[in-house]
Amino acid sequence: MNFKACLPLAFTLTILSFSPAVFAQEAQATQYLQSGAAAMHEGKLTEAEKYFRQAIAVAPQMAEAYLDLGLALLREGQPVEAAKALRHAVALDSSTQGAHLFLGIAEYQSNHLDDAIAALKQEIALNPQNVEALTWLGIVELAADKPEEATLPLDEAARLSPNDIDVLDYRGRAHSLVANQSYGRMRKIDPDSWHVHRALAQDFADMGDSANAVKEYLAAIAKQPHNPDLYEALGIEYQKLSHFDLATQAFEQELKLSPNNAVALYNLGKIDVEHENAEAGIPLLEKAVPLLQHPAAGYYYLGLGLSKANRDEEAVTWLEKSVASEPSDFIKQGAYFQLARLYQRLHRQQDADRALTALKELKQRSAGQSDTHP
Repeated sequence: MNFKACLPLAFTLTILSFSPAVFAQEAQATQYLQSGAAAMHEGKLTEAEKYFRQAIAVAPQMAEAYLDLGLALLREGQPVEAAKALRHAVALDSSTQGAHLFLGIAEYQSNHLDDAIAALKQEIALNPQNVEALTWLGIVELAADKPEEATLPLDEAARLSPNDIDVLDYRGRAHSLVANQSYGRMRKIDPDSWHVHRALAQDFADMGDSANAVKEYLAAIAKQPHNPDLYEALGIEYQKLSHFDLATQAFEQELKLSPNNAVALYNLGKIDVEHENAEAGIPLLEKAVPLLQHPAAGYYYLGLGLSKANRDEEAVTWLEKSVASEPSDFIKQGAYFQLARLYQRLHRQQDADRALTALKELKQRSAGQSDTHP
């Protein structure tokens, strides 16, 4: 988080927040503040500091003057002196916009972590949707070796600003530290527990090492043979290894332990359809799709199975539903390809042309993304 980048904006907001009464009563101080603002924008920090101190001398009860001085001192790399000025701003007016936030940053840079946390919590109490304050609180909690406490403000910051890379980075770090602490504690309590084997399996799966993930899931199942989630995860890893018979066995066991489990039904149906056993896969997928939380892929494989069974009209219905359900580009490309073929077989040439055009656009977009992100 580059706090320096946000200081000019905060400074500008501070200047613009003056009420007419303040301008009228403190004309000289306001002139100093405006001169200081201009110096700040030009990067003349020492000159800006001088103007802000003159404003304080003229109007010692003006909280904004102390806030602006604190910002200048932060920019100058003087966090201890900045904290003193910002504490004055808070003491004069605890509702001054941004004062608690920048006080928290100054305290953090002064290595006063408890004081920084307290100040940032005050800012959040005044403005619960301040993403910057939430993020800084998470950063300070991490610095204080409190990753569990850090996850709360960082989760909220991510909810409010889901595409902020800084937020996502710190949030991921916090959750990773919490997970590592939990797993470490689990290993100390019982290094051979099924929980530990599952955690190791998940780590291997995340690294793309499906072979070792399978070994750990099997070890977990040996100790917890009636847990359907373990069979589901095992089946997914077997699919990655193209061990479809073993994947089928895992999903069938999941289905025995959890009847009408949508994921097991979907995976069994998908494997059947992909391996030329559409007649067996269709009824499984028909059961699965009403139960799936995100059914677009289920619609696609049901449509694919029906097309392989020469039930073209029904296949078209499900493939069209798949396209309309915001699937992944992979599923969407497959659906448009199948639709183009089916429309042609059904003598619906205009629809076939439309599907082919959509397919070409998807492929071009995918190729463009690959060129941009090698």
